[in-house]
Amino acid sequence: MTRDELENIRRRMLFIVPASILFMIGDYAMGIEPRESIVVSGLISSGWQTIADWRITLSNIGGMFGSIFYAIAALAFLEYLKYRLTMMTNKADRIIMRSYMAGLVLGIMGFMYFHLACGTLIHNYNVLIDAAEGNAELAVRMWNRTYNVQAFCYWTTFISLGILVTGGWIIMVLKGLLSLKKGWLLAAPLMVAAIGFLIEIILPLPFNGIASGFESFGWTVMFLGGIRFVGKDERYRKERE
Repeated sequence: MTRDELENIRRRMLFIVPASILFMIGDYAMGIEPRESIVVSGLISSGWQTIADWRITLSNIGGMFGSIFYAIAALAFLEYLKYRLTMMTNKADRIIMRSYMAGLVLGIMGFMYFHLACGTLIHNYNVLIDAAEGNAELAVRMWNRTYNVQAFCYWTTFISLGILVTGGWIIMVLKGLLSLKKGWLLAAPLMVAAIGFLIEIILPLPFNGIASGFESFGWTVMFLGGIRFVGKDERYRKERE
């Protein structure tokens, strides 16, 4: 792979930045709730009723356009990782990298899906509780019907992304497949999300949901690690010319 090809890949990977900004806007549009929000039942929060329709619309738009930018960045990263695979002989290492690559592909569909699914579930509850004239018990029973038809796809996608991307990234960094320092372990999306939840627990913020956008931000940090790795390869090619 030539230096110009590496430079092109690195530049396309930078599209993760506008992608994550749009994802985070969408995350916070539907994730911020009053501090005094309580659990109504299962996933349902009383704070959902404070989320106006326009916020759900904004979240869906962020998910849609963010997914386009993410696809550009992910396909560039995949192109580079595919190139790296040709130089790997260890079977286990190849399986790990292929699994991580599968997670990046799943993310192209996953980001759009999560924004639509989460926004729809919140919006459905708000519509149902209005239709039930404030009867939360009745609204919950009706909402469960809309949730149950999505639950398998929702959680399968979420768990698969967590295992393939977060797990794959951590193992690749630990095994030195990306030639990054061990501190880059913390760049795994779910690791960054955990930091967000820790901040939400520790800081006495006047609202809930500060952790909502941290996983999306985590994808940016992770891709920056990938960009750093590509940059090293690019500089090595330049020195040899």
